[in-house]
Amino acid sequence: MRAAVFFLSIVFLGFSGSAQAQSVIPLAQKGGLHAAYVVPVNDFDRVDVQLIVLSGSYDDPDPSGTAHLTEHLAAFSADATILRKPRERDIYATTHNVATVYTNSGLPSEAEMLLRLSRAVLDTPSVSRQFAESEVAIVQRETLLRERQYPFRWLSRLALQNLYGTLRGRADNTVEDLPKLSLEKAYQFHKEHYVPSNVTLIVSGNIDPARAEELVARVFGDTEPSDAPNKPWLDHKPDPGKQSVVRLQSDRLQRDTVLFAKFVEFEDRSTSIDMQGAFFIASGILNERIAKVLRHEDTRILNHGVNWYFAKNADVELVIDLQLMPGFSVDEAKDLLTETLAGLLDEPISKYEIHEPRQKEVVWSQNMARRPSAFLWFLQNVAADGFPPISPSVFAETLSNTTDQEVIDFAKKVLQPSATSFVLAEKAD
Repeated sequence: MRAAVFFLSIVFLGFSGSAQAQSVIPLAQKGGLHAAYVVPVNDFDRVDVQLIVLSGSYDDPDPSGTAHLTEHLAAFSADATILRKPRERDIYATTHNVATVYTNSGLPSEAEMLLRLSRAVLDTPSVSRQFAESEVAIVQRETLLRERQYPFRWLSRLALQNLYGTLRGRADNTVEDLPKLSLEKAYQFHKEHYVPSNVTLIVSGNIDPARAEELVARVFGDTEPSDAPNKPWLDHKPDPGKQSVVRLQSDRLQRDTVLFAKFVEFEDRSTSIDMQGAFFIASGILNERIAKVLRHEDTRILNHGVNWYFAKNADVELVIDLQLMPGFSVDEAKDLLTETLAGLLDEPISKYEIHEPRQKEVVWSQNMARRPSAFLWFLQNVAADGFPPISPSVFAETLSNTTDQEVIDFAKKVLQPSATSFVLAEKAD
């Protein structure tokens, strides 16, 4: 599950009535799929089908970017098969770190077609060689555009490469590998990772559960279980004592920047599913404390960002980005951030501090339930790790059941000394 600082910047929208409880119903007639669920929401005049391949960029072989290219080929091949026009619509898929999500949406009367579009993603991509090669060029342009727009991408990539000591798995080598993108590697990735046992299906919206089960059985009933691909990146962890510091200068930067990455392993845990409440509440508290020091008590930081990633095996990855005011050196900023994190829990976490983010997250989850696109993100966030999807109403209950001590213990653990990586990047004149 991923959380970021902006999750807690909630607009408290007015709404009437209580939030509708969303039941997550597992489907027994799912063929060989890893899992299938229906989440009925009668307030939506639509049906959404999310097919989640439980492999993403962390599963890239050499070259990095293979999962992204595979996503394009599978999506357009499915459209060509079912709609007869491969570029009939904008691409409807996204490659994330640990999963690739294909979303098909339409009217309730179109539910079977939406499922067939999703089912076609699992078939070997069938597009012309010329078309496939054009997608390689498109993926290359997309990647380079994002790289120019967001320096954070390549700075964080460098920090993670140094943290993990690898160009694969939780780190990547996307830009340097672009010339090596290969259709053959993409087709092989599809063969290994787009197997039914590595796929979760979520049908949500205005659909009767019995109808959903009937359609899923009809469309996916011919799929057979198979071995899911290995996830070697889950076992690749940095030396706990690693303290990497890299300096660079670049004319691609608008201002001096410090990028920090930290890895934390919960040695006594094998899964994160029962720690979601503590993760969200504790990360919210720590985000607020970091912001207080870096933005409100110190005027030398122009902007900052905090990103958390909580892996399925309970590993935590924290990435902090500092944009510096002129005259504030990268070394001073590194020292400030180091001191800030070391003293972040000098003042014990109060009951009020726990109560406030808990309530914010509950209100946030209630608002997510009212917006179809946000609701879809909510369902896929935990399901992308292979866990059952958590609906907003279930998440609100999870937060309420999380004890204060669980939150405090989580915060203490993630701030203990562990492997870190700094990139001190100065703007070149």
